[in-house]
Amino acid sequence: MNIGSSPSQASPSFTGSIDITRTAFQMQQTLTGPDGEATRTLMVDAVEVNIQIDGKFAGRVLQDSMADKLNAAFAAVGMDTTVDSLQQSATDFSPQATAQRIVNFSTSFFGSFQQNHADEAGQSQASNFAVMIKGAIEEGFASAQDILVGLGEIAPDIQAGINETFELTMQGINSFLEQQSQEQGEAEDPTSIV
Repeated sequence: MNIGSSPSQASPSFTGSIDITRTAFQMQQTLTGPDGEATRTLMVDAVEVNIQIDGKFAGRVLQDSMADKLNAAFAAVGMDTTVDSLQQSATDFSPQATAQRIVNFSTSFFGSFQQNHADEAGQSQASNFAVMIKGAIEEGFASAQDILVGLGEIAPDIQAGINETFELTMQGINSFLEQQSQEQGEAEDPTSIV
């Protein structure tokens, strides 16, 4: 059985599948008690459920959870900002593209963060901003992971993609912080401007 079909697309795509196997069999059980041994026959009805989750669906869950966590983090620091829908039919859900979208979106609010924290030094602003968005991203990934695990077993290649997306996202935030540090150093040292 396929679940989560999307009939609005030209060809439906499925977010997952469920295989259910029902088996009935007899089992002999020997009981020992004060009156001796007794044998009884039990009818056993077993059901095995196997759930597979599509990689694109996993990517969408990850992004939705990330958007919720980023919205909460931005609101917590007084930024009047929300995440627009990232879901488009042509969206690339590869680890590289997903990580780049997360990094681009989250770092795009640095200017607002700076305005709300004008009393902090430049490098301190960048560091505190990076800590805030990394925390939101970590929460988002953890929440998305919990959602996916709750839906069923995550295929190893999907888990590898999630892990790669997380690592690339953290690398992107670190690169942003390094860039801010270099720009701050140039702004403080007028002789470095050629």
